[in-house]
Amino acid sequence: MARTRDRRAERGRNGSANRGAAQSRNALLKIIGVVAVVLVMGGVYFTVASGQRQLDDRLCPTTPDSITVLLVDVTDPMNMAQRQDFENQLTRLKNSIPRYGKLVVAKVDATGDRLLSPVITRCNPGTAEDVSSATGNPGAVQKQWDEQFDAPLKQAFAQLQRASGADRSPILESIQSVALTELQRPGLEKMPKRLVVASDLLQNTADVSFYRDLPAPRSFVESPLFRRMRTDLRGVAVELWMLERPDAAQTQPRSLAELWERIIDAEGGEVRRIYNVSG
Repeated sequence: MARTRDRRAERGRNGSANRGAAQSRNALLKIIGVVAVVLVMGGVYFTVASGQRQLDDRLCPTTPDSITVLLVDVTDPMNMAQRQDFENQLTRLKNSIPRYGKLVVAKVDATGDRLLSPVITRCNPGTAEDVSSATGNPGAVQKQWDEQFDAPLKQAFAQLQRASGADRSPILESIQSVALTELQRPGLEKMPKRLVVASDLLQNTADVSFYRDLPAPRSFVESPLFRRMRTDLRGVAVELWMLERPDAAQTQPRSLAELWERIIDAEGGEVRRIYNVSG
C-alpha cells in the first residue's frame, strides 16, 4: 500500500511538473508571437515612413531625384499638324518625369539685367501605381498627381503653343540662364539632368543671327561672342526639338542641326536626340 501511495504521489508531482512546463511553453510562445507582431508592424511602419517625403507647394522634395528643363521658343504660329505633334511630345515629356523628378518650364526671352523665371515648376509626386494599399493611399496619391501635377502642366503647355511674334530669339542666352539657375546649382553634380529645347533653333539677336548666315561651327564656338554666351552643360543630356518654319529649306538646312550639335558639345553637354516636329 505504501509503495502504491508513493507511485501516485510521484505521478502527481510529474503531472504538475508537466503542466507547469506546458504552461511555461505556452506563455513563451505567446510572448514570441507578440514580439513577432510588434516587429512586423514596426517594419511596415518603417517602410511607410521611409517611403514618404515631405513636398513643398510645387510637390518637390528638398532634393529632387532628377531635373528636366524645358525651354520653349515659339515665335511663329504652328499649323495643325505641328500643334498636335508638339502636344504629343509635351505629353511624353511630362509622363517621362520619374517620381520625385523635377520639371522646369521656361520660355526663351532676353536676359539683359535678369535671368529667366520659370513659367511653371512641378515635381512628379507619383501615381497610384507607385503606392501599395498596404503601405499608403493610392487614391490620394493619384488625385494629387491629377490635380496638382498633370492639370497645371497641361494649362502651361497650352500657353506655350501660342506664337509670341517676338522679333528676337536669344536662344543661347536663355540656355545659359536656365543652366545657371537650374542645372548648375551646388550639390546637383551627380543628379540626372536633362535639357529640352523646343525652337526653330534660329538664334536671332543684334550680335548673332542665324537668319542672315549660318556660321561655320568651329569658328563660331571659338569666337569671342560665343565665349560670352556659352555655359556649362557637363553632365546634361540635351534634346533639340526643331519647329520647322515655312521657309525651312532656306533657313533650316541640315547644317543648322550640325551647328547646334557642335555648340552643345563645346559646352560639355551631350545631344541625345534631335527631333523635327511634324508639319
